[in-house]
Amino acid sequence: MTPSRAAKRLTIVIPALNEQDKIADTIDGVLPLARELLDDFEIFLIDDGSTDATGAIMDEFAASEPRIIVHHNPERRGVGAGFEYALSRAKFDAITLIPGDHAFQNEGIARMFKAAGAADLVITYRDNQSDRSVNRSLQSHSLRFILNCLFGFWLSDYHSMIVYPVKWLRQIAVKADGYGYQICALISLLQLGLTYVQVPVSLNAELKGSSRALRLRTYFELGGTIVSLLRRVPIRHVDLSQIPDDAERAPAR
Repeated sequence: MTPSRAAKRLTIVIPALNEQDKIADTIDGVLPLARELLDDFEIFLIDDGSTDATGAIMDEFAASEPRIIVHHNPERRGVGAGFEYALSRAKFDAITLIPGDHAFQNEGIARMFKAAGAADLVITYRDNQSDRSVNRSLQSHSLRFILNCLFGFWLSDYHSMIVYPVKWLRQIAVKADGYGYQICALISLLQLGLTYVQVPVSLNAELKGSSRALRLRTYFELGGTIVSLLRRVPIRHVDLSQIPDDAERAPAR
């Protein structure tokens, strides 16, 4: 008798700040894929203090889909804060964050959904970063090289979409907001020995000058995140006795 597969149930977080021109395209891409490929899901739309029509567009989607929850921040709080809000309320065992600026092609999102449950973590990697601006591509490659050298996991990407296990993520005190939150969370979980698979995804065409990632503030945030990880601050309070003794990282693919 063929064993039944585990149900694919996923909490999806889509944060956005002043993305009225892209948020509808993002949701229109994610929602049909979630309905087709997942057994159940919920979507948290996080309006991070937008001053344009982003929040109103989110409310329109929520009015027609009961599995969509909208949270409006009165002022900007950062991606990390929005993700933590959804994490504290997630009703499923796995959670992921998809940017609200329509950054990823739908085919890659579909691959990530299909891989959910294949390991503790599903780590996607951007396979067309060379199509981006030279500065943005150089920044991403440099960051990956530094993190691989410092922590030794040799991942293909540290800041793409990731499916996290809610149980373990809730135990980690992530000391970062904004751009550094995901890096801090991912490395902390990898340090615990959780299994993972890597899945390729592709970026949509990027408008030159549209990225916020190159701000000076970002470099300070990342520097602080890396220092905290080297001091192992995020994982001091995790109950390591719950990690299986034979936990190993799954091979990349």
